[in-house]
Amino acid sequence: MDKRATITILVGLGFFVVGIIGFVIGGFGVAGLEESTDFALEEVDNGTIYLKDSDGLGELGVTFWVKGKYLDTNDNGIWDVCDNVTITVTEKPGISDWGAYDGEFYNEVIANYDGQETSDCNADMRNKNLERAEQGYVKIGRACLGCFAGDFSFESNANVSVTYDDVLIEEVGEDIGMIAIGFLGGSGAVCCGVIIMFIGVILIFTLKDDAPVQMMVGADGSYMMASAPPNAVGVGVSQNIAQVTASTPIITQEVTQAEPYEFPATGDAAEATTPAESETKDESN
Repeated sequence: MDKRATITILVGLGFFVVGIIGFVIGGFGVAGLEESTDFALEEVDNGTIYLKDSDGLGELGVTFWVKGKYLDTNDNGIWDVCDNVTITVTEKPGISDWGAYDGEFYNEVIANYDGQETSDCNADMRNKNLERAEQGYVKIGRACLGCFAGDFSFESNANVSVTYDDVLIEEVGEDIGMIAIGFLGGSGAVCCGVIIMFIGVILIFTLKDDAPVQMMVGADGSYMMASAPPNAVGVGVSQNIAQVTASTPIITQEVTQAEPYEFPATGDAAEATTPAESETKDESN
């Protein structure tokens, strides 16, 4: 397999794995969201919640919920769930300047449902909070709006459930962020990974491996390039060592040793004779 195709497939696989991890993170976010919406107190007729007020500016406070539906069976213009439940604040911390109702409990279903800053339990069809209707709960009011850090305590003539709004908003925001990053980011990474791996598979069938260029050594020791096979691409050198050994003469030490060289005799030198040679000739005569 061409290494470029291999690298492409591995990169795509990496994106795919990151996407799977993103889905896991999103799953944790969903699980955390369910826990974040739990009540701080559930089905109690009294209780205490410690308000943190980490920024020192005052808290949004707490919200009260009861099981039931928004009905006005006695036609007095007030939802029955509000008529039937009485909540009394027994302890509260100090209140900030922007706080309201002096930290006490007040009826509220939908804030400003009529566009006139109204907060009450009037039996108005616009004045229904169905956020927890599937759980069987309806909102009846709030307390400790603008309270600083400290204990908030209450008593009720009926069982109520309470949410700590500041903590609820903070945790829900974190969980929604995890869900967005997990599912949106994960789905994007998975899609990119699949596309990149698909491209890698295509490259497997379209790219050819680099073909080496063979170098031939002639009988005289010279190098020459062998003809490349058809459709071959790329460069490389592949040399047949056996050919090099067979065609290249072996140079030994004896060959490199210098032999005495005799210069040829010239004409005058050929005619010249030594005295000994002359005496020999005279004696023969």
